[in-house]
Order: sequence, then C-alpha cells, then structure tokens
Amino acid sequence: MLPNEFKPFVRLGDSRVPQWQFAGVGASMSCLLHASKRLKGVTTPDDLTGVQASVEYVSGVGLAADTSESVWKISDFSIFNELQKPIAVVSPGLHKKHHRCAKSKGSPLVIFQNLECQRRFGIPRSQSACCTLVNSLADDKRNTWNDWELEILRGNKVHKSKIDIYALLKPLFQGVAREKPDCLVRVESKPIKVQTSSSGEVQTAIMHIAELDASTEDLRVTAMHLRSPIHTLMFNSKGELLAANTTALKACHTHIPGGAVETITLHTLFDMGLYPGGELEAHSCYEEAVNAVFNLQLTWRHMQPHCSRKDGKAKWSMIEMWPMHDPVDASSAVLVKRYNITEHKELEIQLATRQGDLLRQNEDLEQESLAMQGEKDRLQQEAEKLAQRLQAVLKGKFLERGSFDADTPIDKTLGYLQSIISGNSPSLQQALELHSILTQSDTNLRQPVDLKEQLLMGRMGSDVGHSMLQMLQGETLRPQGRRRTTERDDTPAPWSWHAPVVDTLDFESAESYTMSLESSVPASVVPEVERLLKTAEDSWQFDIFAFAEATQGHTLSLLFFHLVKQSGLLQVLGFDIPRLCCYLRKMDAGYDPSNPYHNSIHVASVVQMTHMLLCHGGIMQNKVMDRGTLWSTYWSALVHDYEHGGVNNDFLIKTAHPLAVTYSDDSPLEHHHIAAAVRVFLEPECCYIVMCPPQSLSSDEIRVARSCAITQVLGTDMRKHFDILSRFQAAFKASPATSLGTGNPPGSLGQCLNWDEVKAEDKTLVHQMVLKCADIGHLAADYRTHRQWSFKLEEEFFRQGDKERELGLPISPLMDRDQKGGMTKSQMGFFSIVGIPLFQALAGLFKEAQPMLDGVLANYKHWEASSKALPSPPQTMVPSSEP
Repeated sequence: MLPNEFKPFVRLGDSRVPQWQFAGVGASMSCLLHASKRLKGVTTPDDLTGVQASVEYVSGVGLAADTSESVWKISDFSIFNELQKPIAVVSPGLHKKHHRCAKSKGSPLVIFQNLECQRRFGIPRSQSACCTLVNSLADDKRNTWNDWELEILRGNKVHKSKIDIYALLKPLFQGVAREKPDCLVRVESKPIKVQTSSSGEVQTAIMHIAELDASTEDLRVTAMHLRSPIHTLMFNSKGELLAANTTALKACHTHIPGGAVETITLHTLFDMGLYPGGELEAHSCYEEAVNAVFNLQLTWRHMQPHCSRKDGKAKWSMIEMWPMHDPVDASSAVLVKRYNITEHKELEIQLATRQGDLLRQNEDLEQESLAMQGEKDRLQQEAEKLAQRLQAVLKGKFLERGSFDADTPIDKTLGYLQSIISGNSPSLQQALELHSILTQSDTNLRQPVDLKEQLLMGRMGSDVGHSMLQMLQGETLRPQGRRRTTERDDTPAPWSWHAPVVDTLDFESAESYTMSLESSVPASVVPEVERLLKTAEDSWQFDIFAFAEATQGHTLSLLFFHLVKQSGLLQVLGFDIPRLCCYLRKMDAGYDPSNPYHNSIHVASVVQMTHMLLCHGGIMQNKVMDRGTLWSTYWSALVHDYEHGGVNNDFLIKTAHPLAVTYSDDSPLEHHHIAAAVRVFLEPECCYIVMCPPQSLSSDEIRVARSCAITQVLGTDMRKHFDILSRFQAAFKASPATSLGTGNPPGSLGQCLNWDEVKAEDKTLVHQMVLKCADIGHLAADYRTHRQWSFKLEEEFFRQGDKERELGLPISPLMDRDQKGGMTKSQMGFFSIVGIPLFQALAGLFKEAQPMLDGVLANYKHWEASSKALPSPPQTMVPSSEP
C-alpha cells in the first residue's frame, strides 16, 4: 500500500503543485530517496500504485524540492525510469578563467540518463568524443554553453530556460544527428551532489528535466514555422510582438540593427516600407490596418513597397493580417504574414511580354499576307492627296483672295467629324486648327471664325468692315487711316467733358483736401484708425468690423483713399483730389446702412481684398495690368454694389421692378450699380479725371478702363460664374506641351507668362476673377469675421423672404425666416461648388495669392467640423455674397 505520508501527492499536475509538508519532513529530495528505498521490491498492485504515486510526484514537483543538502547515489536515479520525461544527470566541464576565446579544461560526462532520455537521444558519448565536439564548436556557441552551465552552478536553485534541446544534447548523446531541426523546449536544471564511487567521493552534477509534452504533429508544425521563408509574426492589440519565426526576426533585426526582440512592434513592419509619403503615409497605413483588424475584425491585405538591402532595387511585399485570439490568454491578437511578391510580378511581366511577342509575330505574318493590298491602298490615298493639293492650288490661284469664310466653329467641327465617319483621314493640320479654335477663350461657337480679322482685312473696304463689325458684334473701332499722328490721343472721353483742364497738379498740396474725410472721426480714436489703416495695407484677414466701429459713416471713403494712395496710383494718375474726395463721400452715402449685408462695410471689405490681390497677390508683381486697368479694378470694387436695395435680381424680375424692365431682366442690379456710379461721376463737383498732360489718362486708356470696369461689375452676377470660371481655366490651363513634361511648374504660370503678349480677352478674365474673389473675400477672412458676414447675409435673405410673403409670392429657398438654419445650412455646398474652385483657379495662376486660398480652406474645415456635430441636412448651393 502507498505510505500515508505520500497520499497527499497522488496525481499532482504540473500547474497544481501545492505547498506541502508531512511528518516533520521538509520539502526536500531526501524524502524521495526515502520513498525509493521503501518502494524497492514491491510486487502487489497496491505497491505499484505507490510507485505510480511517487512517479507522479516527481513528474509534478520536478526539481521544486530543495536538494542542496541531499547526496544521491547512482542507484537512487532508477526511480526516474518510470517517468515519461527525458532526465539526464551530467557532470559539467571544469571551467577555469572564462573569456571569449577560452576553452573548457574538461568536458561534460553523462552520469545517468533515464529510459525516456535513452529512447529519444541514444546512449551517451565517451568523454573524449564529447570533449572533441565541445571544443569544435564556434566560439560564440561554446561561450554560450559555458555561460549557461556557470549560471546553473552559481544559482544553486532551479534554473528554467527555453533552449534548443538538440543543440544542448548533440555533444552528449550519439543519437542526436546534425540534421535534426530546431526544437525549443522548456528545461529545468538544478545542481545536485552525487556519490559516483564506492569510496564515497561526492561531486557536483547538474540534473536536467526536459518538458517534451508536445505531440509529434506540434513538433513538425513548429519546425515548419521556424524554417519557413515567409515572415510570420503574432502581435497583441498594443502592437507588441508575441511570437515570430526565424526569418521574420532576421528581417526585423536587419531593419533595426542591434535592436532587441522587445523593440520589434507591429509598427516596425510598416516602418520597413519605402512609401512615397514617408513616415506620414507609413503611419496612416498602420492606423488603417489596426482599425480593420482589431476594430472591424476584418482580414486586411496591404501591398508595401520597399528597397532591397542587398541590391538596392525597389521591390514589393504583401502583408496579410488575420484577427485572432492569443492561445495563451485569449486576448485579441493578429497573425501577420509578410512575403515577397516581386518575383511573382516579374513573372507576370515576362509572361505578358512573351505573349505580346507571339501576338506581334502573328500580326507580322498577317501584315505580310496583306502587303499587296496595303500597297494598293497607299497608292490610292496618295493619288487622292495629290488631287486635293492640285485643287487647292487652282482655287488659290483663280479664286478671289480674301473671300469671306462663313463657317462657324460648330460647322468646322461637324465637317471634321463627318469626314471621319465617311472613312476619310483628316490631316493633322486640320485637327490642330480645330483644337486652336475651340480652346480660345473668346471663341463664339455660333459666329464665323476670325470674324473681326475677316471684316477689317478683306476687300470690301475699311468703312464697310467697321460698319459690319459694329452691327455683328456691337464693337466700334476707329479706322487706322484716321488716327492722329501725335504721340497721345487727347480726344476727351464723354464722361470727362466737364473735367477741368489744368496745367499742373501738385499732389502733395492736395493732401489738405483729404482732411475732410477724417473730420468726423473723434480725435481720441485717430491713432486707432491709423493703426488699422496700416494693417489694412498688407493683411489677408483684416478686421473690417473694428475699422467700421472706429470710422462710423466714413468707413468706405477713408479706406479706399488710403489704399489707392498706398498703391501709388494717385501719384501717377493726376486726379483732382478734392473732386475725388467728394465723389468718395457720395459713394459712401449711396450704400444703405439698413442693409444687413450689402452696405458700405461690405464694399470696404471688398476694396481691401481687391487691394491685397493687386498689390500682394501677384497682379502688380507680374505687371498684369496697366495703370488704367488697375484704377478701374479699384473703382469697380468701390461701386460694384452702389445703391443696392437689399434684394436680388430674381426679386426685381418677379416684381417687374423698373430696373428689371430697363435692363430687360439682364443683370439689372449690376447694370444699375455701374450706371448710377457713372452718373455721380459726371456731376461737375465729382468729375475727378483731369485731361492734361503728362499724368492724366488718355482717351484710349479711359475707354479701356471703362470697358474693364463694366465687365468686372457685370461679372459679379453669379449667373455668369461658371461661364467666367470655365473660360478662365481654358485660357490659362496647361498646354499639350506642358502635359508632356516641358511646360511650366505648377503655380508659376503667372510669373512665366509674357503678359504683353496675352490677348486682351484673356486679361479681361483675370480682371473679372480678381473682383469675383474679392466680392466673396470674406470666405478667406478669419473665422469670426467670416461667420459674422454669413449671418448678416442670412438676415438680408430673411428680409427678402418677408417681402415675398407680404406680396403673396413664393418664398425663395433658404429665405423663409420660419425655417431653421437658413442660409448657413448651405455653406459647405457653396464652398465646395463655388468658393474653393474659384479661389483655387486664381491661386493656381498667381501663387502669391495662396494665403487667400489657405484662409478659405481653413474656414471650410470649421464649417465641416460644425456640420459633423449636428444632423446633416441636404446641402443647397447659395452664394455667400450675392444670389
């Protein structure tokens, strides 16, 4: 029967070893010796049960008991033959002074091995054979062996390690072959004292117990995992490395030279890539992968570019990630496999190349079989071309030169397409000519090509040509033959007939007249006004509301005069300053302060943004405008909303307002703004243009400036927005040469253009774009100012809706005061559809205007953040300046 003192230890598992005591005997290996003596010679089943209990005790407790004071005899080890774990008692080598190149003075010797150890690893080698194998090891492996043994002997306690069992036992046992694969197992080692001879000599030895509980299938899977060329790794949800095969660890250590295993994380795999976007793109891919695997529980695949460290060539790897659970603690984990797909891609290219070669060979054979037919077709086409050339020569010789070509661009396009449909091959020259016509910004698809040149240079006569041009295009030109031969054309413009003609104008003396503009500003706030005026000269985000508070009633006139003076225009235009100041006061008074949005403060902000675009946005730097068009642009900003009634064009048209009737429903507000401002200019006390040399504007300059101002103000009608924007983009888009890599770099086109050679029509588009951007310039203001303008416009829209309700008219969209949100709901749509493309187009031509675009994008992000915090209503495009 099993002794009573052993009953508490029957069937103890590895993970359930208790803290035990019995009959005054401590937890030591001496009890095991005592048990072995009592169990000798047992023959009954009950005694065998005792043997099994002792075996399970040794299996469960292992070396946990204290054996430091026990002395073992060789015969005592026979009990370990009952265990299914390999156990070996080894006498260590004699370690002297240990350094990197030192060799052991002795060699290990196997004192005992149990039957399981003999079955797995064979019989022990002789001491001389063992010494030879140990000394033949490489220095690093031999030093590792010595360090491992010394650590066990010095510790005098159970030493647990996870090592390659075959590397450990290869010098000791004959059954361990060189070709054995790696097998990492847990080994418990403990120094013990062993009596090895009958004389009682006691020496120190090491008892090793190997935990080989894995199945044969597990061992094979482990070997395959370690030897696999595919990088295989396991990470937890924090990105920490849990396990990896040898190939993966080598690759990671190559990327992180000298780095420990603990430094390898999931992010390391993405840092190994060579992304075009650098670390930011690598981090973005990492975040996307973590979200897909751990949050969405999705299998994730990613193609990663990288540079080979062997040959420096660009290669590709595939990273595959599967969500899983850690088999140890069931926490979230991810299995990652990384393998090279460069060879696969190269093989695909090779196969595609070979297939292409075969197809080309087949095509060559077919071409050879059709050679005769092709030659016949070629000769026939050549004959047709010769006939066409002959006909063209005869036509040019016998027909009247300068005959009128009435074909419009549409006619030429349809003829070109019809030629292709008929099976003919139009010449390259025809295609280039048609491309040139259709890409010109001033092309009218329903008007004969080059109508102006045909009329003025034909044989019908100069007077007839100008008459026809006026009838067909509404354009009047003075025939060249009637032009005066003087250097300047001093014919006064119609609106300058009332202007005084003086000999000289002292600009500095005119400064006294400007004092009247500041007369109503309290002396206490004059320093603040001066500071704000200085800020307005070069600020893309000027605080217009602070300036209006300090200059109530004179905001527009003060700011306009100061900015024009700072631009240098007043010094070169020779204006009558007192009359100009009078004109500015009347402009200031012509804006209704009761309008929440379309008032003098809005116009002042437009003037300031116009100044920034002209002086700091690339216009003056690149000499895009002359002095006349520069002045007309400032003036257009000043008058572009003059006498605005607080309602839009649609309201005027629906109510048959006299302005809508007068201008036949064609931009009635814009037409009135410029017409009313010109009427004020024609008043004697306001006609500031002085017709005297050498500074005054010539009649031609005035005519061009007036034409420029009209197109600019009319261009603020949002109904013309897309027409102007599309023409502008077509006029200044990259040419075909640019697309081939020979054009100008992005953002520098405005600097590279020779503006003296740019067509007047294309320059007009630039003029219109400047005022259009300034008109909705509050989109680029600081967010507080921009938001204030948005709500002011909303209130003005609501007031129009109130009027429509009173008149029984349908209330316009976003103008119903009873509907929550109003115009502010449309901001993101307006930014995306109108605002951002408009500012991007101008900043794309003039990179100096980039700060303006940056302000627009910043405000868009504010609206975007606000929309995410609230339910998202459908977005409707409503202009942020004028409907």
